Amino acid sequence: MVEGSSPARGLGRATSLALGIVAAAIAVRFATLAVLGMDPLQVHRVASGPGLAWDWGYEQAAVAQSIARGDGFSDPFPYETGPTAWVAPVYPLLLGGLIHLFGGITPAVAWCLVTLQILAASATCWFLFRLGRALHSPAVGLAGAGLWAIHPMAVHLPVQLVWDSTLVAMGVTWLLASMAERGSQPGKSGLVALGAGLGLMALVNPAPLALVPLVVVFFMRPASGERGVATGGVGRAAVVLVVAALVSSPWWIRNAVVLGTPQIRSNLGVELFVGNNNGATGPFNGHLHPAYNESERALLVELGEVPYSKDAQGRALRWISEHPSRFATLTLLRAQRFWIGPDPSKTIVLGSGESGRRDWMGWVKWSSHALIGLLALLGLLLWSGRVGSRLLLGGAIALFPLVYYVTHVVERYRFPIEPIATLLAAYAVLRFLVGRRRLASWLP
Repeated sequence: MVEGSSPARGLGRATSLALGIVAAAIAVRFATLAVLGMDPLQVHRVASGPGLAWDWGYEQAAVAQSIARGDGFSDPFPYETGPTAWVAPVYPLLLGGLIHLFGGITPAVAWCLVTLQILAASATCWFLFRLGRALHSPAVGLAGAGLWAIHPMAVHLPVQLVWDSTLVAMGVTWLLASMAERGSQPGKSGLVALGAGLGLMALVNPAPLALVPLVVVFFMRPASGERGVATGGVGRAAVVLVVAALVSSPWWIRNAVVLGTPQIRSNLGVELFVGNNNGATGPFNGHLHPAYNESERALLVELGEVPYSKDAQGRALRWISEHPSRFATLTLLRAQRFWIGPDPSKTIVLGSGESGRRDWMGWVKWSSHALIGLLALLGLLLWSGRVGSRLLLGGAIALFPLVYYVTHVVERYRFPIEPIATLLAAYAVLRFLVGRRRLASWLP
């Protein structure tokens, strides 16, 4: 065998290429920032008044500003409502620390935030390479990482949005890559690391906890030669979940003491109600959201955050029970919006009630959103990788969107699993370019 064609040298070359893709992703995102500017981050309005935090970063920034002025983790809207668990703690604490450090919502805060998000989005290329390599081959991993580096949604969102989506996407990709590399029977240190990572992700945003059933099933798979559920599978899954619970415990204990609920986030009932009522159409509609509706706002202040969310959940469940066919229609519509997006020719209605049509950037985002979504579903149907790989990818694709199917959908809600969709889309493209047999020959 020629030395230069050895598997070890080939793998080293693939790793070098993956690191090059990470560097290219960083350059692409900073170049995009230079071209588009930071107007969507509203840095030009840094001294425009007390409502800026809400206009700038919505609940995340409103809570962050409360932290920065010394009022604690509270007030997720542009009015006082007291202690909150409307959002998970990590991102508002980070943002609040930056606001305090730089004396307000300044350009320095925006630059720090956007740089962090660019680095996180670019690091996702590396974890995506590792995931594709572990589930199929280095070539598939490189294809997924390369597509992520230039994917318009993956380029635009980190440099133009104040939210935790970029960090969550990186975390989900790391989790799946680590599970794929370690296999269903990792050592204790591997299980502890996975549990710690899952717990930390929950403190950034609990949405990835939708993947817990996948984690349990993955670690309960029998090893080669075993029949049925592996006897140690329950123990392995338990270690991951117990460590995750311990890591996140300071927050849910705080919520239990301060708010009377151990939930990491308290707003699920409100989101269910916002998406299921007589005026619901599938996307987020703020006409009944307490951030925009005065009567709902007054009820929130009167009842308190947790009782208000329970009340909203009760109203939503009653509406669903009274309108089952409409709820089924809305659920299908939300699933369509999640994977394909809304009709781009129709007027976009924002939560505030304002409306408008997509500009050229909006059309680019929608086109890439729809194309990656459709190719991802096709890639999952065509997928043929290593043992357990379809379970890992299919489980993530199936489980993560479920809560959005029954509440409401905006484009960024898909972003935490957008890297997984991108890997599957890259596989679908490779399948058509090189053929099934050649792809299968890459597996060894």
